[in-house]
Amino acid sequence: MNPASLLLPGESLSLTCDVETPQYGTAPKVSWLNPQGKIYYGVSEAGFAKLPLSVTSQDNGQWTCVVVNDGKESKATISVSVFYLFPIPENPQYLPESQPLTIPCSLPRSISWSQIQTRDLLGVHWEFTPKPSSGLTPERPQRLFTLSLDPLTWKVNQSRELSPVSAPSTGNMSLSGKKARERDRGDYVCTFEFKNGWTLNRTVRVEVLRIVSSPGTEVTSGKQIDLSCSLGRELPSDLHLKWIPPEHSSLQSLTFDHHSTLITIPEAGTGDSGMWRCELWQSNTLLTSAVITLKINPKLSVWMLVTIGGGIVIIVLLILLFILRQCRQQKMRHPRHRFCQCKNPKPKGFYRT
Repeated sequence: MNPASLLLPGESLSLTCDVETPQYGTAPKVSWLNPQGKIYYGVSEAGFAKLPLSVTSQDNGQWTCVVVNDGKESKATISVSVFYLFPIPENPQYLPESQPLTIPCSLPRSISWSQIQTRDLLGVHWEFTPKPSSGLTPERPQRLFTLSLDPLTWKVNQSRELSPVSAPSTGNMSLSGKKARERDRGDYVCTFEFKNGWTLNRTVRVEVLRIVSSPGTEVTSGKQIDLSCSLGRELPSDLHLKWIPPEHSSLQSLTFDHHSTLITIPEAGTGDSGMWRCELWQSNTLLTSAVITLKINPKLSVWMLVTIGGGIVIIVLLILLFILRQCRQQKMRHPRHRFCQCKNPKPKGFYRT
């Protein structure tokens, strides 16, 4: 085979190793080691040892032919290139709300873009299927981006506030967003289409962990607060939550289910102010965590109300006194003018002297 040629998953490959078979004695033993070190045994014929394969992504890399003859071992290697996409395996991506979002899909470093083009690539595109809890009906996938091959650029269909991370010629097809939101929950599919109807895709499921406080994040002490933490669906049996309240929270002294999706603070106090953390665990592995900050304002007592009311009355009286004083000073500075009046005023006219 040609080591430089690129294979697609499912295609057939036959590795051949030339073996010198002695005329007399025991025939040599031939085995193959795949890139992960797993041993395969092929079919031996006159002077050859063949290994037929239907390739997968696990076959990408260096293969080794091992020949043992009369206690002596000989090796020969060949490189096999199989097209596949990262990430492997396709695990869900867990992240908290408002954290930067990255949806990975890329080529392995051993495969160049020029190799992809030799296999008659038709196109690349991203699609998104929302979850029902995201508020969108998942009737059919939404096309987000389509890669134009000439010139090599991304065409935006529906961005959903996402954008490609880098130029497609680098082999990195990943998408990124500034903040993860509840409506970003769902499946993102990166698809490569080739001639003859062959496709290769990679699905990334995005799970957004969200905390909601009812009635809000700022309340008066003494009121009940309900905190819920969820992925927008019922948790699978292998996942569980863990709540971590503030150090001086009233729940520290109470018995409550740290693994429940919903916790209740019966009478919130000022000690419940601060960060509440909800962690998502899978067995002993922390997947992600979300944080919400509560502000509990102290309740005003009767004496505090009397004090505040008295202070307001004093301020009003001081303002009135200031206004009266200003008016009095203005009167002192500008007295009224008085005019003299004659007792026997003479009528207007001409008089003899």
